[in-house]
Amino acid sequence: MIRRRPIPIFIQLLAGMFLIAALAIALTNLFNYRLTSQLALNRTAGYTQESVDQLSAKIDVLLRQYDQASQMIAFDEKVQTALNKPITKQGGQEQLALNRYLAEKTRYIAGEMLIHLFDREGNAYSSNESLQLSWRKADDAVSAVTWYRKMEELDGHMLWVYGPAWRDGEIPAIIGARKLKDSRNLTILGDQFVVFPVEKMNRMIGETGQRIERKVQVMDSIGNIVYSTEPREIGTAADQGLFAKFGGNAQPFFEWTTREDRKRMLVAYAKSNYSDWTTIAYFKPEAVYSDASQMWANALLTMAAGIGIALALVAYFTWTLTRPIRQLADGMNKLSKEGIKPIDRPFTSREITQLYSNYNAMVRQLEEVVQRLSEQQISAQRAELVALKAQFRPHFLYNSLNLIYWTIEDERSEKAQEMTLALGELLRYSVHPSTDFVTLGEDLAQLDRYLLLQRARFGEKFNVSIDVEEGLQQQSVIRLVLQPLVENAFHHGLEHKDEGDWLIRVQIYRQGGKILCSVEDNGVGMPLTALQTLEDSIHREQGFEKKAGGIGLSNLHKQLQAFFGPGYGIRLMTSQMGGLQVVLSLPLLDPPSQFDREQGLSMLGKRGDDGAA
Repeated sequence: MIRRRPIPIFIQLLAGMFLIAALAIALTNLFNYRLTSQLALNRTAGYTQESVDQLSAKIDVLLRQYDQASQMIAFDEKVQTALNKPITKQGGQEQLALNRYLAEKTRYIAGEMLIHLFDREGNAYSSNESLQLSWRKADDAVSAVTWYRKMEELDGHMLWVYGPAWRDGEIPAIIGARKLKDSRNLTILGDQFVVFPVEKMNRMIGETGQRIERKVQVMDSIGNIVYSTEPREIGTAADQGLFAKFGGNAQPFFEWTTREDRKRMLVAYAKSNYSDWTTIAYFKPEAVYSDASQMWANALLTMAAGIGIALALVAYFTWTLTRPIRQLADGMNKLSKEGIKPIDRPFTSREITQLYSNYNAMVRQLEEVVQRLSEQQISAQRAELVALKAQFRPHFLYNSLNLIYWTIEDERSEKAQEMTLALGELLRYSVHPSTDFVTLGEDLAQLDRYLLLQRARFGEKFNVSIDVEEGLQQQSVIRLVLQPLVENAFHHGLEHKDEGDWLIRVQIYRQGGKILCSVEDNGVGMPLTALQTLEDSIHREQGFEKKAGGIGLSNLHKQLQAFFGPGYGIRLMTSQMGGLQVVLSLPLLDPPSQFDREQGLSMLGKRGDDGAA
């Protein structure tokens, strides 16, 4: 499982405080925008509804004027008399006389208005020859229009609807229709129609004040569009869904999707109690919210500026707060790298100042403890090295004297003398007091003296090959690092082999910043399980090896780790030659002339972090 790196406190505080500031600014502006939008909508709804109510009232005033004028004409004594005595001949003098009379009466009221009458016999009378209904006979009127039955149900009240008229061609017009009654007994005398062009309403609707762009429709009681600011809609059937909504309990201001272009619009309407017409105003939402949108744009700019300022302030205050903590953490992190150093500088925060004061006091106490522990550790390490060497040298001497003994036993005195001199050189080399470090070349010379002793005993029975990488002869190693490995090969591998030549191969080379010394033989070797057990015992050995047979690998492994740390030591494995392979790892060091005994001991405090080799 991969552990994620912890986030610095500066980043945490910066992100947290910035998020809080940005969220507060955003929520404040969003709340203000929502509030402003609602206020704008309420304000628009208010004055829009007022405007629509005024427009509806103006339309009612206009229609009432035409209604009143038509009633004056309908109950005129001369008109009543003429309708009570229908003419017997169409186009006769009586009809022309009534037409002229109607024209004269309407001229004083409205020149563009048409008064059209039908008597009980179906005779037609008209006040205006230039503006006419699309039909001329009563039978045509009854069969052609769909609202005629509704007119009859109103019992003399005016029904206002959309209907085509004729003036040099068909034009959109507004028609008022009612049953005409006798003023004395209220019996039905015929039908009365009032007609005027729709264009009459253009000027009146245009004079109604408006604050935002809108579309206006006027819908009659049967669902036809009487008037629209978009002329193509005049005379068409209204949106049945919208028409039904007006017939219910619709709110005076609501949203609606238009039938024509499927756009969302805000709708305000007013329904007339007189004509039963519905006046409708459509508004685009963006027009209603234009002020709020502008305010929102300004709010976004304010928000961006506020967030920028908040980020700068948060970064500054977070930096001033976390910088001392970061410096304290860096100082503690350097304890094992650059030594312990107190931090002496002024801070504005009382808590940080107190924290640094306690830190400096801890550093001073820690320096004293480290000094005492270092002295104790060096003393213990010195004692351990002395003990290791004291144990190592008698072990080596025992094996060498044993070789000389067997040579004398074989009555080879000259060879025994030669071996004794070689042993003297070996002892002098091993106990030389000047330094614990020698060059690799010097230790190889010591190995040659040891092999001289072995040849004196075994003759030409064994063969040793030594391969040293170029440039390693002057590398520093501790004394007697190679001889124990070769002696171990003789004593534990080759001497137990029944037949065949004895082979030993020594290889010394660089690898991964270390020197590796490999010694392998073609002896009896050992099983893999036993080999692993032996290696584990060498690495875990706590005391000194006390076996009498050969120089102990555990002792050598401990010396290496005492000098160089746990990253160096001995590793065992099966050799490709058939016997055992021992690999020893050493650090790459400068020539030994730069190292005295005290420098060698000082390396004990600089051990590697790797596991044992």
